[in-house]
Amino acid sequence: MSKLIPVILTVLLTGCASNVYTDLNQHYPFSKIETYDVTHPTSSTPTSLDDERVKQALIANLNQRKLTEVSVNPNVIFQYYISTKTEQIAYGPSFSFGYGYRNVGFGYDTPIRIDERDYGQLVIEMIDPKNNTVVWKAISRQKLTDSMSSFKKEELIVEQVADMINTLPESVGSKI
Repeated sequence: MSKLIPVILTVLLTGCASNVYTDLNQHYPFSKIETYDVTHPTSSTPTSLDDERVKQALIANLNQRKLTEVSVNPNVIFQYYISTKTEQIAYGPSFSFGYGYRNVGFGYDTPIRIDERDYGQLVIEMIDPKNNTVVWKAISRQKLTDSMSSFKKEELIVEQVADMINTLPESVGSKI
């Protein structure tokens, strides 16, 4: 039984790990935020379906926080984008053998196959429009892949945006 306790604790602590990384300016007056605007960085590529999913989920979550969307003179601007990342995955069997005698030897091993895969990582930033600085930033640790179905992407984006907005300071939208 005593050998089982570390295993159970490891499983529990792994389950508590956050899916979102956040950073914020602790000196910013978050309690004064009442209005916002949502923007996407300008680029020459057309707006993707995922961009629209993120925008709709972001607006819905901010409205639940009792914030008002305005296009003129907002207190903050929420900017979102999907950052492209690449990961290397090693797979396949690897065999090694060697021989040695009196501090002299040789060895051989077979190479591992390495595959590169691209994925998207959702990033949301809160920007103070007065001085154009980021005052809060959230980065999803979940991966958006091309192999996901539309339903699965929608589900992941809605879940991640909600988790990200939940990391905002409690005073945002509280109208203290």
